[in-house]
Amino acid sequence: MQFHWLATSMSSVKMGDSSSRQQGWGRISAMVLQTRRRLKWASYLCSTVLALQYLMQSAEAEPVLGTSLFRQCRPVALANNKTEDCCLPEPEREPIMFKFPEVKKMLVRRPAHELANDVEYVNKYNLAYKRMKELPRDDPRSFLRQWHVHCAFCVEAFLSRYLNGTPTPYSLQLHYSWTFLPWHRMMLYYHERILGSLINDPEFTLPFWNWDNQLDAGAAQMPQMFVPYNPPNPAIENFYLYEGAIRDQNHYPPRVMTLNFKPAEDKAGIIPTPEEIRDANLCMVWNMVVNKVSAEEYLGVKYNTSADLSAAGNANASAESGGSEILHNTAHEWVGNLNNPAFPDNEDMGVFTYSGRDPLFYSHHGNVDRLWDVWQTLPDGVTVDGTRTRKEFDDVDFLETEFTFFDENKDMVRMKVKDTLSNAKLGIMYQDMSEADSLWINHKPKASKPSFRASEQTQMSSTPDDYPEVVANANNTIGSTPVCFKLHRRAPTKADLKGTQVKHIGELSEGVVMEKVKIPEMMYVRFDVYVDFPSANLDSDMDQSDYVGTFTHLPSGVASMESVTSQIPVANENLYRELNVRFTTGLALRRLGIEDYSTDITVTIVPRFRDHDANRTITFSNLKQEFL
Repeated sequence: MQFHWLATSMSSVKMGDSSSRQQGWGRISAMVLQTRRRLKWASYLCSTVLALQYLMQSAEAEPVLGTSLFRQCRPVALANNKTEDCCLPEPEREPIMFKFPEVKKMLVRRPAHELANDVEYVNKYNLAYKRMKELPRDDPRSFLRQWHVHCAFCVEAFLSRYLNGTPTPYSLQLHYSWTFLPWHRMMLYYHERILGSLINDPEFTLPFWNWDNQLDAGAAQMPQMFVPYNPPNPAIENFYLYEGAIRDQNHYPPRVMTLNFKPAEDKAGIIPTPEEIRDANLCMVWNMVVNKVSAEEYLGVKYNTSADLSAAGNANASAESGGSEILHNTAHEWVGNLNNPAFPDNEDMGVFTYSGRDPLFYSHHGNVDRLWDVWQTLPDGVTVDGTRTRKEFDDVDFLETEFTFFDENKDMVRMKVKDTLSNAKLGIMYQDMSEADSLWINHKPKASKPSFRASEQTQMSSTPDDYPEVVANANNTIGSTPVCFKLHRRAPTKADLKGTQVKHIGELSEGVVMEKVKIPEMMYVRFDVYVDFPSANLDSDMDQSDYVGTFTHLPSGVASMESVTSQIPVANENLYRELNVRFTTGLALRRLGIEDYSTDITVTIVPRFRDHDANRTITFSNLKQEFL
């Protein structure tokens, strides 16, 4: 308004006499000076607000900078002193900012088990990978570089911005936090666009491996289009979809992926019955998707950049995966060679360093991405009130976090997390699988024994008081056998609402958190956790009310921060990853008849190690109840 009025005044002055013009110019000069002062003050206020926002946010987390590619990059460590150089080429041109595509027609991603016999599609898909693998290694669209994208950003090859203004960089890791789902969505988006451009098909879409599907025959098997057809189908050429990929061939069809994967039993050739697999799979997906109602529980926690990693020797300290990432880990380990001594790195899918070189990896992540879409639509059904809306974080640090990817034109594109939150805006949708999804959405775990607090007629005479309490900030130990701890509980208060996305106590989700779990970088470990079931063990049924979830850590390597200039990192079993591990317990406890918050319970941790790790121990600092 000020500028419009000023222009009008100047125009009217030109029409007056000399005296009027002199007086007019005097008034205009005063107005200009006043306007400049106002603009200067407005600029000062804006700068102050932005500075305050930055200071308030930087204490906990900060956006990952899109310029990370121009920072230091180094090879990543593997077992037996091997390394893999996953560093990406620098862009040929200045990076460009992401723009949403003009969506004229939604592209539909379809399930791999339905596409396996679609001759035209499989041959087209195979041709796209053939051409991708034929590109020069320095081309960012090449299969090698597409694999390296995941290796670089998910095994800490890049060092991002300096921490707190000091020359101490932190390694960039897109797992174990709220960046997991958004980053992998955009990885798929650009991988898909590159494949389509190589065969001149703008409507090309990736298939998704529908491994949660317990309704359709073959859906949860390793998709046939990614393995040699048996018997061979002369009309289908899928050579480039399995050639060179290292997988556990014992898990080829007709084996069905078991989300309740037990490496020791698998190695011994013990295969669960179809009914056992179905029930365990339904329970696992229900627990890790439906039962995770808050953003922290499903997406993971804030990206942590506040720790001095060079001193601790650990990566992304006190990070925390969400249910989505933990569930996805099972498919990684099941396809990889977890039990094969000929492949000590569990390649390909069993280790983040190599997983991107298996075409099946991208279809696996298609389903992970699809489940994110489904999670957004689910009703509450978890909290006491049952009215909570599922939504992503609204933190500025989350929304403004930047990623960089190479597109189909070899341009580096910078986008923000806020650009990734809707597949519809990207022009992507998934084929409707609601009938199969309904099986795990509506699944109810089997009724467990009554709580020993609720009934004296039990198989156990023990109480929580019979088990040790966790000593905060001490080395509470988990060995290779189940261990049980006493947990004190309390009722939620209004103070627990701070930092959450809800306003009412009844919409809080109760959980148990293991804090600062220290896991050696190259170690596979899995925890199955039960509440109010002190005798839980390796043979306990997961499909029951007292089972509250699983945590899985894949051997992924941690870059040593002792010398950030080192170009030859070496895998070191003394380096560890420090994580918080969360289990959602509120609904499980109510199903067990424990509705009084003053009731203490037991938490039983059932660990699963590989054979050669049987004598090792894992420590954590604390076990506590928490509300989100």
